[in-house]
Amino acid sequence: MVVGDNGIITQAQIADKVTTQAQQKEAIELAVTSAQAQGSLELDKTKLEEALQSQLGDIEYVLTENGDGSFLLQIGGTNYYIDYLGEVVTQENMIEIGSVDELKSFRDDVNSGNTYEGKYISLTSDITLDSNEEWESIGIYLTENTSVLDDTNKPFKGIFDGRNHTIDGIKITSKEKGKGLFGILNSGVIKNVIIGENCYIDAGISFGAITGYACNDSRIENCINKAELKANNTNFGGIVGTSLQGCTIKKCSNLGNIEGKTIVGGIVGNNAGNVSYCYNKGNMFSESSVGGICGVNTGKIEMSYNIGIITSQTTNVGGITGALQNEGSIKNCYNIAKITGTGSNVGGIAGSIFNEGCLIHNCYNIGEVRSNNNLGGAIVGVFVAGTIQNCYYLENIVNGGNGIHVKGAISKTMEEMKQIDNLLGNDFKKDSQNSNNGYPVLTWQ
Repeated sequence: MVVGDNGIITQAQIADKVTTQAQQKEAIELAVTSAQAQGSLELDKTKLEEALQSQLGDIEYVLTENGDGSFLLQIGGTNYYIDYLGEVVTQENMIEIGSVDELKSFRDDVNSGNTYEGKYISLTSDITLDSNEEWESIGIYLTENTSVLDDTNKPFKGIFDGRNHTIDGIKITSKEKGKGLFGILNSGVIKNVIIGENCYIDAGISFGAITGYACNDSRIENCINKAELKANNTNFGGIVGTSLQGCTIKKCSNLGNIEGKTIVGGIVGNNAGNVSYCYNKGNMFSESSVGGICGVNTGKIEMSYNIGIITSQTTNVGGITGALQNEGSIKNCYNIAKITGTGSNVGGIAGSIFNEGCLIHNCYNIGEVRSNNNLGGAIVGVFVAGTIQNCYYLENIVNGGNGIHVKGAISKTMEEMKQIDNLLGNDFKKDSQNSNNGYPVLTWQ
């Protein structure tokens, strides 16, 4: 009764340990808040260490950077995960996955209704699925629901960290909505995941190699798709199918070729969120509304570029986005690849720009633009309304000429284009490594 597994002394020791961990977590959270108060919400290691020393006193700890803005904190035998925006996850909520069976078990648990909110899941090794077996996505958009935000759907709400491991052998032939490695991400995070090239994808509505839908301030960061993708419907992206307002896609890339029907993007098919520090290298084909970064953009695209050939059978084809609508914006982006549309609205940056609130700023295009009916432009194919500022293009690249002229877009010779980094501002730099044939590159490249 006193010293057994359920004895009074043992239970007191457990209670004392829990109290200590609770106090540690509270101290860590106070340190994070203090570090954030000194500047950006994104954590800086030096500031975080100073704040931890202030909160923890003489307690010894080890703080390790994960390379993506997050940290692993070890205090004694206890681990804590600190997300780059400051969320603290305790050890009991940290789960490791290292096998196909463990990934499937995790998937089945999510699809049964466990959202994993507040939990940190990480891969410990590469995982190769059976490419003959249909992959059921992690998170379900139920077929009977009319909204991805319906409470009865089965989304993932935790943090999934691939730790730069590869998941390969994914087979998806379902034409249902919301497919990918994940189906629905709701206020969750997916980062550091690589989708391998040995996948078979022939999907339907709102497909992304990482997730079909990103909702409610979800974040997808530092993810790579290497697989070739095919879809016979709409909202199709190399990383995300549909990204809703408030969601973030950052430091992601698509390397695989993509073939879709409509609203197709190298990074995201239909974007209402924020896309930054991304690039597309895959060649893309769609019947309409296709772009190197996204098919239709009503959100923000910044600090991104395209070098994949983009082709459309009908309308709205652009190096960065097929159609720019509502209050969508494109800033500090460039395209160097050939853009071809056999219909109309073909542009080096955007196929079309429709609304007064739209903005294209600080962008350039050197990619050849081809449109069968001459409805093409070096920056935009069709300008209905909006603003274009400080954009540049290589002369004579639109059907052998300069194409549709719009205010705010300026033609330059080849030599002049290679010197426009100063005109584009602090987010561009000279191509000192000749990785872009001498044309300006983004500062993060």
